[in-house]
Amino acid sequence: MKKGKNWIHLSIKQNLGYDENTSDKEFLEDWKKRSSQVCKPCWELKYCPYGPLVEHSPLMPTLRKDMKEHIDFIKQCLETGYIHRRESLDDETREFYTKILIYAEKDLTIIADFIEPQWRFSKLVEMASESDDPIQEVLKYEDQPIEQYRVPIPLDFDQKLKLSTTENLNSELLELAHNELNRMKQSLETGIDEYRYELSPIRRRSFENMVLNFREEDYPEDIPEEIEIMKCNIFGHICPVIFVGEEVTETSELRRKGRYIPFKTKMRVVRRDNYTCQHCGKHLKDDQVEFDHIIPVIRGGSSEEQNIRLTCFMCNRDKSDNVEI
Repeated sequence: MKKGKNWIHLSIKQNLGYDENTSDKEFLEDWKKRSSQVCKPCWELKYCPYGPLVEHSPLMPTLRKDMKEHIDFIKQCLETGYIHRRESLDDETREFYTKILIYAEKDLTIIADFIEPQWRFSKLVEMASESDDPIQEVLKYEDQPIEQYRVPIPLDFDQKLKLSTTENLNSELLELAHNELNRMKQSLETGIDEYRYELSPIRRRSFENMVLNFREEDYPEDIPEEIEIMKCNIFGHICPVIFVGEEVTETSELRRKGRYIPFKTKMRVVRRDNYTCQHCGKHLKDDQVEFDHIIPVIRGGSSEEQNIRLTCFMCNRDKSDNVEI
């Protein structure tokens, strides 16, 4: 896409809390300044401390080409009366289905656990069926005070299986689990992941509203890379650190920012990495050593020892400002 004077779509600026009259130059300058002063916690900690607060953070609008494809799919559903998808079974899904089926043959609860959220969602939609668009009504986010929010103690896959039971399982949910079991089996046999569900009157009404109200100019053709990289890798929301991160923290020592790496830090890194490129494994001489910021400075990375590694010249240049976690 050709980036003209005002190539950043208005919806992007509005979703990120900027005034609609903010110029592209002002917007990008402010955003780069904000995003380079903080670092996504998942990059440094391999953990997100925000939990449900991520859902309060803005989402980027759907790209125009993706939305047009979605609308075409919805039109097809309206024509056929079915929600129907058919695609090749990828390796990750095949492995997941195989693992599920090992246990599901003995106890369907493991499948019921995965489909229950969608089943409950359909029930909520039915309860809201009097509204103009019941699906959108149910999708409205309801705030829950943070002090009342409690996350269940995480259980690994095998622990969940030991606690599972088909006793008192809703008969409708159990039937859906049976159907899903058969669908997974067929997918593994044919190599095609396919599902086909009849279009309910409520969902038809919602689909018709989406087609009626769709205007392609409401969606951006592109989203700047500076914004894309700050999205949550799991849920897609912009990382809350952009909006709430501060230089003043509870730690006594502030994060060391900038490209300057103290000599003592360099020496510790050289000894720790044993004169070896941490990307390609090449042994390095004194004059071949390059110090690479794992999380680039421009992405909010610090110049502290844990964010520095040895690389050779080529590996350091190939990486550029990408984040490799």
